[in-house]
Amino acid sequence: MKHTLLLSLLLANAPLLHANPEIATVIDQEYGAATSEGILLLQSPASAGEPDQWSVYARDPFRQGELVRVVLGMQNKGWAPKPGGAGTKLLSRVPPQAIAFNRINLRSAEVRKIAQQNAALARVNFVTVAYQLAANATTGAPEWGLALNDTNGAEVGFIVISAETGAVIHQQWSNGLSSNTPGAPVSETAGERAADNVKKSARRAWEWTGDTGLEVGRFFKRLFKNN
Repeated sequence: MKHTLLLSLLLANAPLLHANPEIATVIDQEYGAATSEGILLLQSPASAGEPDQWSVYARDPFRQGELVRVVLGMQNKGWAPKPGGAGTKLLSRVPPQAIAFNRINLRSAEVRKIAQQNAALARVNFVTVAYQLAANATTGAPEWGLALNDTNGAEVGFIVISAETGAVIHQQWSNGLSSNTPGAPVSETAGERAADNVKKSARRAWEWTGDTGLEVGRFFKRLFKNN
């Protein structure tokens, strides 16, 4: 493995270093192409600004059916990777396709702006964002899933945005999900119940970490705490 100092020097001048396609380069430099080409999921803890930590999940190139986890943290203006575990229990669900980093045109900072625009239209305010990046199971296109939290850390919105085009694929807001809040009236029509089920299914599709205890996993369960 090459030293993380070398990685910092190689990437120190990369534009928008806090952003994302460079992550695959870091993994390639440190662990090799077999690992970087098998990256399935990126996750960040909630932050008010651009993330300074990412969890990278990739297929283990030496053990079929197992995963490896690498934690990237900012150090000396570069990403410093360190091993974060391996095995079959890192994720409760595994994304079916590797992320095509060459198809990413929008980084985390750019999709955050899109989320802000849509939150304003929904009349919802958020303070922190937790990011996920994974490939669409059908098309293989990279997509961002953003959990949006208020000042108390409570989730107030969730939005899925294409990393290729910036199109909003799915969005849910706390003021439009009354059937999932304590004491709220139950949907009265089959259509409303069907719509609620669609929202829940879309959200559960992004619950990769489940009960693994990782910090980033907790906010993905808040919406369904009454189920």
